[in-house]
Amino acid sequence: MKKSILLLFIAMFVTSLTQAQIKPVAGDISLGFQITGLANIAFNEWGTDEFDVPQILGRYYLADNLAIRARIGLSIQNTGSEFSVSYIDSVRFPEARRVDSATNSTFSGSGFSITPGAEYHLGSEASKLDPYVGAEIPFAIQGASTSEVDLNYTQSNADNAPLYKEDLNIVTKRDGGLSVGLSLIGGFNYFFSEKFAIGAEYSIGFLYTKVGGDVTISETGSIQPDGNQSNLIPVNVNQRFQQLSTSTGVNTASTGGVNISVFW
Repeated sequence: MKKSILLLFIAMFVTSLTQAQIKPVAGDISLGFQITGLANIAFNEWGTDEFDVPQILGRYYLADNLAIRARIGLSIQNTGSEFSVSYIDSVRFPEARRVDSATNSTFSGSGFSITPGAEYHLGSEASKLDPYVGAEIPFAIQGASTSEVDLNYTQSNADNAPLYKEDLNIVTKRDGGLSVGLSLIGGFNYFFSEKFAIGAEYSIGFLYTKVGGDVTISETGSIQPDGNQSNLIPVNVNQRFQQLSTSTGVNTASTGGVNISVFW
């Protein structure tokens, strides 16, 4: 008897979900993500901008069928790495030499993007299906980047007397980039509950991208070409040149995977 009552309540609950209008209404807010994996499900960013900066998606419903949206991305990088190696080289030289090399590298850069847009939600007889169309304006900035390499390289004989030595610092600075465009979008949400939906989205649009500009390379330090310390050669070299690329095109894209929208 208890089992029959439980099954009846479950059936009534499922029926109410099927018939209820659970699409978002004016005043609702949502965040959009992607999910990956089956056994181990992970929430990921909605997508990336033209410079591969991860973005999240937010929506605010002005009316039941009209929402404003924005994709926002931010990236600040400060990375470093160290590498060292020491070995005996008996292949390149008549007499075996000991080679010691150590490299310290750092990189710093940043990126920001915002893609405002609007969605018009179409009517649907299915209470859980929420198709929409809209437009958005992608805008992204890639900041200037700086990379620095400290190199210490020494060749020594069997008595550890230096035969060749480099002690160099190389700093490279590059201008960033800019991307702007206009896209038409179309997609759908399918609501499993009042606050949770999955869906997919496609877009077609125009995009202009400019990357680069001035590049400056500063190399300082010294080179000792032989075992004589008095033959030390100072290094102070500065280069500046242009490295610029631009692209303009119309293309289609999709968010890929399964999109998740959480409402409140």
